[in-house]
Amino acid sequence: MHEMEQYFYNGEVHRSLKAAKQVKEDAPEREAAKQFIALYERFGVQGIPSYTKKEGQSVERADETYPEMDEVYAIRTIKDEESFSARIKELECTAKEGSEEEKAMSLFTQGQLFLFAHHYDESVHCLIQAVKHNPNKAVYYGIAAQTMNRFSYPPFEVLGYLERAIELDAANARWYWNKALVLTTLYKDLQKEMFLENALITLEKAQASLRGEQKSLKAAIDNTFETMRDYLFQ
Repeated sequence: MHEMEQYFYNGEVHRSLKAAKQVKEDAPEREAAKQFIALYERFGVQGIPSYTKKEGQSVERADETYPEMDEVYAIRTIKDEESFSARIKELECTAKEGSEEEKAMSLFTQGQLFLFAHHYDESVHCLIQAVKHNPNKAVYYGIAAQTMNRFSYPPFEVLGYLERAIELDAANARWYWNKALVLTTLYKDLQKEMFLENALITLEKAQASLRGEQKSLKAAIDNTFETMRDYLFQ
C-alpha cells in the first residue's frame, strides 16, 4: 500500500495530500494520487492553515475547559443586558482592529458564545477564523474540529484540523479521542476495516494520554471503546 493510502486510512489528510502530490506522472499510483488530490481539494483541506511555530500549548483542565475559555464563561455571567451588549461590541471591535492574536482570541470567544446560543454555523465560522488569525494554538484547531464534527461537517475537513491539533499538542487525549470518533464515522460510512483499526489505535493513544484528574474525558473514551467493541463483534 502506498503511503498516501496509509495516511488516508489513518486520518492524516495533510500527509496524505503531500504524498499524493509527490507521486510522479509515470508512476502506477498516479491515477490514485489524482483522485486523492481531488478529494482533498473538494473538502478544502489545502485551505486549512499550517502552524508557524510550536509554542507552549494550553492544558485541558479536569472540567474539560481551557484557559482560553475563561472569558466566555465570564461574559455569560453578565446579567445586565446593556453591559452584556457592550462586552459583545468590544469583542467585535477587537476582531476587527486588534493584533492577530487578539483577533483570534476574540473570534474563539465569539465562536463559543454562538455555540451556547445554538447558532452553529456562526460558531464554526468564528472558530475557523480564529485558526486563521493564530494558527499556532492547538486548542483553536481542536475545538473547531470538535464543533464541526458535532454538527456533521465533512469528516476529511474535520480530520485536517485535528491533524494540526495533534501535531501541535501530541499529549492531548481529547484530540485523539475526537480523531477516533471521525475515523469510526468513516468506517460506518465507507465500510473500510482500516478506518476502524486505526480508530482503535488512536483511541488507545487517547487512553494513554489521559491524566488522572480527567475523569469525565476518561468516561467518554471508555464509552467509545465499548461502542467500538460492538462494531468488532458484529
